Amino acid sequence: MKNETIINMSGSIFSDVKRDMTMTLQAALAKMEEVGSDKATVTTKIVIELDKTPVTTEKDYRDAKVPKFKAKTSFTVPVTDTRESEIGGEYELISMEGQYGLKPLDGQTSMFDDEDDEDMDEDE
Repeated sequence: MKNETIINMSGSIFSDVKRDMTMTLQAALAKMEEVGSDKATVTTKIVIELDKTPVTTEKDYRDAKVPKFKAKTSFTVPVTDTRESEIGGEYELISMEGQYGLKPLDGQTSMFDDEDDEDMDEDE
C-alpha cells in the first residue's frame, strides 16, 4: 500500500518531538551555564493512546485503531538555594481590623510553667 510508514523515532512523524528535544537540550545547557551546574537531566515522556475510528470503504465497515502520540520533554538542573527562618512560640495570633497580627504571649502558657520555674530554682 502507498503512504505506509514504519513508526520509529527517525521518521517524520516524530519531527515535532525531535525539535522539542533539541530545544530542551539547548535550554538545559544554557541553564547549567547560568547557574554553574555540572549536571542536568532531560526527560522525554511519550504517551500513546489508541482511539477507535469507524472507517467505511467500498468493501466493508470497520473500526480502525488510530494512534495518538503525546510527547512532553523537560529538563531539571539541580540547584539548591535554601533559606530557613522561624518565628513562633513567643507570639499569639490576633485579629486586628480584619487582618491578622501577632502580640507577645502574656501570662502562663503551660500548666507546668510554674513547676518548671521551681525545678530550675532547685537545680541551681
